[in-house]
Amino acid sequence: MARDLSAGADFSITRLTILKSLCEDPEIRAHFALYLARHTSRRANSGPLSGDEPRNGLITNSVERLGSYVESPSDPEREALREVLRELESVNNEYESIPYGMVRIIRDKIVLIVEHAVRCVLSPYSAPSEAYDLARAYAERYNPRYGTGLIPESAPLVMDIVDFWCDYYSIDRDDL
Repeated sequence: MARDLSAGADFSITRLTILKSLCEDPEIRAHFALYLARHTSRRANSGPLSGDEPRNGLITNSVERLGSYVESPSDPEREALREVLRELESVNNEYESIPYGMVRIIRDKIVLIVEHAVRCVLSPYSAPSEAYDLARAYAERYNPRYGTGLIPESAPLVMDIVDFWCDYYSIDRDDL
């Protein structure tokens, strides 16, 4: 799929639902979330908003806390991670009323991705769905030509996801 995306194809975002079954194991899911959070942090610190110190500090601190918890889970680390989640949620804490309910306004997608990663680790009952939501936020893009979904601009992000699973299962990417 990533090669097809690179060649100009597009796919529905639901192609990532396979991640729900791959992420049923809490330990695997935690490492997947940490992997995508670290990639997101690197992009944030080298992208066009790399000079936004408060935002990048929050992202870096959040990913460090997530890493500490994933590497050695403990109650104090879990509580610290919950506090980090509250800080991340506060960045995109604006809601707007629409005819059928409320909509959350997302001002910073990078922060949202890290928020999903933290929630994925902290929410054991909804975690496989959270892993899908994390991958969706990470890889989904919009272009008027294709609409929203997995589009050519998603190719390197989908490759990041593929690379995680190739490493986990010890598969050479070229064998796919």
